[in-house]
Amino acid sequence: MKLHFDKLHGCGNDFIVAEDFAGKWPVSPEFIANVCNRHRGVGGDGMILIRREENGMLHMKYYNSDGSHGAMCGNGLRCATYFIYLHRLADGKKSVRLLGDDGYHDTEIMNDAGTLVRITLDISEAFQPVKLESGETVYKGIVGVPHVVVCRPDVEKVNVYEEGKYLRYHQLFQPAGANADFVSFAPDRKGPVMIRTYERGVENETLACGTGCASAGIVLNQFFSFDEKISLVCRGKDRIEIEIRKDGGLSKGVYLTGPAELAFSGELDVETPFQS
Repeated sequence: MKLHFDKLHGCGNDFIVAEDFAGKWPVSPEFIANVCNRHRGVGGDGMILIRREENGMLHMKYYNSDGSHGAMCGNGLRCATYFIYLHRLADGKKSVRLLGDDGYHDTEIMNDAGTLVRITLDISEAFQPVKLESGETVYKGIVGVPHVVVCRPDVEKVNVYEEGKYLRYHQLFQPAGANADFVSFAPDRKGPVMIRTYERGVENETLACGTGCASAGIVLNQFFSFDEKISLVCRGKDRIEIEIRKDGGLSKGVYLTGPAELAFSGELDVETPFQS
């Protein structure tokens, strides 16, 4: 049985995206990990399946490249929005409310081509400072998925794989673990914020992380007196724009705006096993 998919990316964070209204796509961790394998499969940081609930609402199911389930992915949500627009799964509407496993998200196509997308992400758990045994203060919270934000003078000098892996498995962030976001910015707070992220489930640095950018923006606004609009430059040199959403003076989430692009389309024979 051959099933159609699109390969999309948001700032280099790439995904295999497919419509799965009939529930035909396998979702075993082994299958997903093999499909996401960059040498023996299609390759990607994750896989996204678009399903339709009984009430008609579209539901984004997200899986990490290691086959594990993820509650949300910001870049993935933008790509899912673009996929839905391309395939007219919401009758060509540019504004769509989508269901993720972390709740509801309002999404909007911001240009005629459909490649600039704005989404909402909510704070599931407020960010709080935490001191590591080294004495360094980091900031942990949840925007769809757990994150720990670390401020450094120059992220280009950070060994993201080693330090990110250390924080991802640190006892302070167990049992779920956390994505680790490293940010640097000018002392005068002017200019873009540089960000690099080690992603849980990918178990490596990715070219961009949407929920990581959202987490960094929230931390910088809350603890470092940044404005409510923050521009971040990701590892792949693409920009993601964050605008803090507040209610009664308290941060409740963000608007996140960034690109979503189609790389290619293809078909998978899901009955033919991958060679691992």
